[in-house]
Amino acid sequence: MDASSPSPGIPQHEGTVDFIVGDKMFQTWYIVVGDLRNNIRPLMTLHGGPGMSYVYMKSHERLYTDAEIPVVFYNQIAYRQYPESPQEFWTMDLYKDELDNLLTHLGIRDNFDLLGHSWGGVLASDYASTRPHPGLKHLILTGTFASTQLYQEGAAHWLEKLSSPYREIIKEYRANPSHHDKPVDPGIPKRRTRCFNADSEKYVEAMEVYDGLHICNLNPWPEELFISLKHSKGNVHPKATFLKDWDSTPHLKRIIASTLLISSPTDEMWKPSVRPFFSNIPKCKWVEFDGNKSTHLQQFEEPEKYFNILREFLTHTSE
Repeated sequence: MDASSPSPGIPQHEGTVDFIVGDKMFQTWYIVVGDLRNNIRPLMTLHGGPGMSYVYMKSHERLYTDAEIPVVFYNQIAYRQYPESPQEFWTMDLYKDELDNLLTHLGIRDNFDLLGHSWGGVLASDYASTRPHPGLKHLILTGTFASTQLYQEGAAHWLEKLSSPYREIIKEYRANPSHHDKPVDPGIPKRRTRCFNADSEKYVEAMEVYDGLHICNLNPWPEELFISLKHSKGNVHPKATFLKDWDSTPHLKRIIASTLLISSPTDEMWKPSVRPFFSNIPKCKWVEFDGNKSTHLQQFEEPEKYFNILREFLTHTSE
C-alpha cells in the first residue's frame, strides 16, 4: 500500500471546498479521519512547507485509533494552483483565510484544536495570535519558530558547527549555485535531505549530513516524508516574501488557547527561536525531547513518546 493511501479499517472521508480569493476560485482538498459528529473535539493539522502535502502528517491519525479524536488533514493552497500569480498574492492572511474557510465548511470553527508543524506551526501561531477566538481550545506547536530572524540565526549557528568539508561545500554552493561540481547521482533515488533536487552531488551529500543532524535522524527516511518533499518541489512562488520579516512575538500574549510547545535542542529550529512562545503565551507547556534521539520530526523519531504527549495534552488539559 502506498504511504499516501487511506489506512484500511479507519473511518474517513475526503472532500473539497471552494476557496474564493478576489475573482479567483480555488479548491481546498481535505480528509477527515473519524467522525466529526462523535462529540469529541476534532484536531485540525497544518503541514509544513510552505508547499508540502499532508502525507507526512498522516501518522497523526493515530490520535483517532488511540483516543477517538477526529483528525482533519488538508493540502494548503500552493503555487502550482496559480502559477501566474503575482508576488503580492502570497500573504499570511491568504493561508489564514483558507484555514478559516475550511473550519467553517466542516462546521467545527466553534470547537476545535489546532496542531502545526514547522511552517504549519508558524501558520498556527500566527492564526491563534492574530485571530484569537474561543472556538480554538488547544494549540500545539511542534518543530517551529517564533520569528524568521531567530530561525535564520539558528540555521547559521548549526551550519557553523557542521564539520569540514561539508560546511564549506554548503556555503560555496549557496554563494554560487550556478557553479556545479557534477550532476546528482540518479542511482540514489531517495536522498536523506530536503535538497534532493539540487544539481550538485557534493551539495546534496553535504546536506544529507546536515539534515540527518537537524531534520530527521532516521535512515532511511520515512516514505511519507519523501512524498511530501517531492510534492513541495516548485510549489512556492519564487519571489514570495511574506515570511521575510515575519515575527509573531508582539502578538503571542493574545493567544487564549491552552498551548503545548514541542521542540528538540538539535532541531534546526534552535532553542532561542522557540523560547519566545513559552515566554509570551499565557497558558503554555513546553516539552523538549532528547536531542540525541529526536530532531525536527518527533512523530517519526520517537513516535510512542510523541503521541502519548499529544494524547495526554488533548484529553486532560483544561481549556
